[in-house]
Formats: sequence, C-alpha cells, structure tokens
Amino acid sequence: GRPLRSRAHRRRWHSVRMAPLLRPSTAEGIYGCLAVAVVCTAWTGSYLPELAAEIIIYSLTLWAFHIYARVAHGGWSSRSGETVRYWAKAEWPHLEAAVPALVVVVTGWVIGLDPASTADLALAATVANLLLWQVALLIPERPSVRALVITVLLDVAVVAALISLRLWIK
Repeated sequence: GRPLRSRAHRRRWHSVRMAPLLRPSTAEGIYGCLAVAVVCTAWTGSYLPELAAEIIIYSLTLWAFHIYARVAHGGWSSRSGETVRYWAKAEWPHLEAAVPALVVVVTGWVIGLDPASTADLALAATVANLLLWQVALLIPERPSVRALVITVLLDVAVVAALISLRLWIK
C-alpha cells in the first residue's frame, strides 16, 4: 500500500496542486483592482452615479477586451462559444475587483457623502481588496520572507503612488 504521509506533506501537496488553479484568477483580480484604483484616483467629478458608471464601464470593457485577447490569441481553430465562455469565466475576477469600490460609491451616494471623500473611500476599499487578492495569490506558494518583504515594498510603492496622484489631482 501507500505509505502514510504527514499532514504537512498533504497540505503542501494540496497547495502545490491548487496553485495553478488559483494563480490566474488571483492575478486577474489584482489587475482588476489596479484598474479600478486608477479610475478612483483619476475621478474628479461631483456626481457619484457617474463614478459608479465609470467603474462599471471600465471594468466591463477591461473584462471584454481580455476575453477577446484570450480568444484571438488561441487561433481560428479555438474560436467557439465554449472557448468564449471559458475565458469569460477565467477573466471574471476583473469584474469582482470592482465590487468593493462600487459598494462604497453607492453607499456614499445613498447616504449623501461628499463625492471627493467617497472617491477616496472607494480607493481605500480597492487598495484593501488588492491586498486580499495578493494574500490569496501568495498563500499557495508559501513564500519566503524575502518574497513577502518585496511584496510589501511593492504594495507600499503602489499605495504611495496612488495617494500622491489622488492628492495631486484633487
């Protein structure tokens, strides 16, 4: 029979087996968060439904273009409804990444928050979402301390750039 394996071995095997399944969707989620962060950072309007519409339109467009690129890259022989559905599902995290910002914007609009402050809160929610997507990406890899430090430094750089741009645009 098969030798008994330790719990650590089974956990490591599971995370290695799951990593290819998690990696693409979490990478797309990270990319979607960065895209929504750009929308929230650059927005200077005064009507929150407009910001919500921009987030939705930008996210839908990004999602559609990524599906198109994946299908087009596959060549003529792979263009079918099944292929489009597969890539639509695979690229879905682009849209999921917009949800926290949309919740903040709609809530801010409903309760009457200042549009600029609401955009700032939407950006903060998007950055928090970005960090969650990164954690989901890193967990199966069991990164080294060095990789974690590099990730944190990159996060700090991204957040600093977004805050600087937001303050400059305001």
